[in-house]
Amino acid sequence: MYYINNQRFEEIIPLYLQYPEEYEEELMNLFDLLITNIIESFKFSIDQDDAKQECFLLILKTLKNFQPSKGSAFNYFTTVIVNNLKLLYTKNKKYAKKIMEYTEIITDYKPRVS
Repeated sequence: MYYINNQRFEEIIPLYLQYPEEYEEELMNLFDLLITNIIESFKFSIDQDDAKQECFLLILKTLKNFQPSKGSAFNYFTTVIVNNLKLLYTKNKKYAKKIMEYTEIITDYKPRVS
């Protein structure tokens, strides 16, 4: 597992917001590493590629809300990512349960014979 330098992470965020073309690759690599580490650490049973895409979308929406005075970037974005992954996991689990219940109903169905 690789680690993120929080100081550099916090330096890149405002730079990215000002000059996205110059800092996009470095920042996205840091987020990719963070998302991957979280998925592997928590052992979420979800499609990793889909989860990463969902997390990246949420990160891009919440990036401008990050305020270093309220806590570290690492903690802030870890919380955002973990909460999103929990939501995805729960949603997938509920969906799988509904499919299983529906399959059982169909399997148990016996048409009436007149």
